[in-house]
Amino acid sequence: MNVPLLEALEEHAATLREASHLYVGFSGGKDSHSLLHALAAVSQRLALPRVTAIHVNHGLHPNAELWGQHCRDVAQDLDVEIKVESVVVGSDASLEAQARTARYDVFERYMAKDAILLLAHHLDDQVETIMFRLIRGAGPAGLSGIPESRPLGAGKILRPFLGINRSEIEGYASAFSLESIEDPSNEDTSLDRNFLRHQVLPLIAERWPGY
Repeated sequence: MNVPLLEALEEHAATLREASHLYVGFSGGKDSHSLLHALAAVSQRLALPRVTAIHVNHGLHPNAELWGQHCRDVAQDLDVEIKVESVVVGSDASLEAQARTARYDVFERYMAKDAILLLAHHLDDQVETIMFRLIRGAGPAGLSGIPESRPLGAGKILRPFLGINRSEIEGYASAFSLESIEDPSNEDTSLDRNFLRHQVLPLIAERWPGY
């Protein structure tokens, strides 16, 4: 059976083997849960370095502590180490940007020499990012989209699923009955990225299915 998520990780096998440590940014949502699950499966076959999940509690939702415990339970089931870190996010405008900065600050602290942080950004995220930057008037550098890899601290980030679309990840999660966190803020169309995801891009897909 062809499993695109596993194949995507296997394509990066040589890079993953060279890492001093593999970390996974683990929100507990469907995308990152699928990534952690797939990496745990691949690591058993390819003898990869030690894997550690990192969950960041931004403290922005009443269930944040429960989400952290859910992530601990998932990691335990997968026999993967997990680090749960809490951050303080201010109350100013652009909570999304502040939360992202705080999250990456946490990630960077773990990036020892040759460590790799895997993130679950996928093809639909790439489309949303480019569209968002286009609307905001980004130049050529911004319109290049999300990079597959970039430095972070003494290590680097790797996004192995940028060629995988959301439906393939949902299919993987369904096939393995993965229970994931559903953050209600992802449905809030007052947020620009969610407006693009739920209102604009479905219209584009209806008109141009292969866009």
